[in-house]
Amino acid sequence: MKYIKSNFFVEKVNLHKLAKKFDTPLYCYSYEKLKKNINNFKLHFSKLNPLICFAIKSNSN
Repeated sequence: MKYIKSNFFVEKVNLHKLAKKFDTPLYCYSYEKLKKNINNFKLHFSKLNPLICFAIKSNSN
C-alpha cells in the first residue's frame, strides 16, 4: 500500500475510489504481493511439493 497525494493506493488502484464504488468494508488483494509470497513459499518448501490454496470464504465479505 502506498500513500500518494492524500490517497491510499494498492498497485496503482485508488482505494478511495474503490470504497466509493463498492462501499465499505472492502477487501482489496494485491496480486503482486500474493504472487511474491507464493513464489517465496514454493522456494522454501519445494521438497514437500505443497498444494497452495486460499479460502476466500475465510473473509466475511
